[in-house]
Amino acid sequence: MRTASATLLERAVGWRQGVVRQLHEVPTTPADVPVGNWAAISDYGTSGGAGSGGRLAALAEALERHAAASCPLESQTPPAGAEVWDFSLRTKDYTQVWTLPGNEPVWVPTGLVGLSPEFGMQATSSGLAAAPSTEHALLRALQELVERDAFTVTWLHGVAARRVETPEELARPVAELGGEITVFDLTPAYSPHPVAAVAGTLPIAGRPRPTLGLACRGDWGEAVRKAWLEWCQGTVFVSVWSAEHAELALSPEQVTDFERHAGYYWSHLDQWRRLPLWGGPLVTPSPSCRDDLTTLVSTLDANGVRAAYRELTTPELSALGLRAVRVLSPDLTPLHSDHRRPWLGGRTGDLMWRYPWARTARAYPNPNPHPLG
Repeated sequence: MRTASATLLERAVGWRQGVVRQLHEVPTTPADVPVGNWAAISDYGTSGGAGSGGRLAALAEALERHAAASCPLESQTPPAGAEVWDFSLRTKDYTQVWTLPGNEPVWVPTGLVGLSPEFGMQATSSGLAAAPSTEHALLRALQELVERDAFTVTWLHGVAARRVETPEELARPVAELGGEITVFDLTPAYSPHPVAAVAGTLPIAGRPRPTLGLACRGDWGEAVRKAWLEWCQGTVFVSVWSAEHAELALSPEQVTDFERHAGYYWSHLDQWRRLPLWGGPLVTPSPSCRDDLTTLVSTLDANGVRAAYRELTTPELSALGLRAVRVLSPDLTPLHSDHRRPWLGGRTGDLMWRYPWARTARAYPNPNPHPLG
């Protein structure tokens, strides 16, 4: 049965007055895992979502990016005596956000809140989310910050990640198509919510498609399932990439956007197989807990992780029953799109704070581009 929120959300699609011009199912082949993949075409562009909720997930992702690109943000030099959070990016353009859990105003670079190019910053969608309620959007945005920090720091430090037994219901459909996947527990010590990654290859025309999926949820099984769906979606994207760039072999310095990150290892399978990620021990996964905002915020705060938010809901999103938010933290590292500048603030170098058990396999920062698109 279609819900009221789903009915509202579908109103976003329309070539004449819609926020999203088109929404279509991404074609798959017999070489793909049979889960749905949807692409939403908006001014900012996105593809997202998989499974039965893939259509709405793609819509929500397109709308959150629309909001971040179009929501007006006042920008100025912070007044004397105001609290300014120190990110590694320097700018004269600042805007206000509000702390979690204290709800106190602080100032941060405007270009890290929105996605508009006018502030001259490297845009990142880390910590951006849209949901039917502000609380739910805050939870998903904060979880995304945690998962991106966990993965980015693991990658840049060349950590041999802890492996976890792959659930049979996820391994079987991949193996039946000749693929293989590994599940990793990337949960940092500061987070009560587990972080799961799924990495592996799926062949098409006899050639492996390497990619990785990532998720943070209160429940470990839910995090693995979400990461697996993201991995499935990534394999379909690599098919598109390989068709358009069959002979292109990028150098790391040429990986300057997320599409190139996602496609890089298609032509560098030897590097993929030698990644330090694969060498970690087999462990029991991190325990699950309540998938709620209060648990996550209070634990992060107790562990010294500062976080703040800004609501970005535009009138058109409000009419569709959605709230959009951005969450930022000067202590966590967002995912980077340009490998020439592989971090955007955060305590990127502080590996032991996150993973006191970790051992590294190569010099920091890892010279290999990450595979997340």
